[in-house]
Amino acid sequence: MPAISAHSIVDQFAFRPTGALTFLFHHVTATQERCSYVRCHMINFYKAFDHDDHPTLLAKLNKIDLTPHAIKSIICHLSSRSQTLKCKGQLSANAEINTSIVQGSGMELMLSVVMESDFMY
Repeated sequence: MPAISAHSIVDQFAFRPTGALTFLFHHVTATQERCSYVRCHMINFYKAFDHDDHPTLLAKLNKIDLTPHAIKSIICHLSSRSQTLKCKGQLSANAEINTSIVQGSGMELMLSVVMESDFMY
C-alpha cells in the first residue's frame, strides 16, 4: 500500500513503470511548439538513494594506504545493518542492508570519495 497517493506526486518517477525521460521529452517538445527555447533545471539525486557495492568499495580501499585495523573498522561499519519501516503505526519486518554507505555517518564523505574515484595504481 503506497504511503503517498499517486495523484499528489504526478511528477515523481521513482519505482514507476513510466519513464521520466518520456515525460521530459513530451514537455520539452510541447513547450518548443509555443516558445523558441526551453530551459530545464535538472538535479541528480543519485547519491540520495545510492547502492554502493561493498565488495567494490573494499577492493578500492585495499588499493590505498590504510592499515588492516582501519579496513576492519570500515567493514564493521558497513556490515550487520538493518532497517525497519514504520507507516501509520505499523512496523515492517527488519530488512538487512547489504549495499550503500550510511548517510550522515562520520565516514560517509571519505567512503563516497573512495567509491567514486578510480585509483591509478
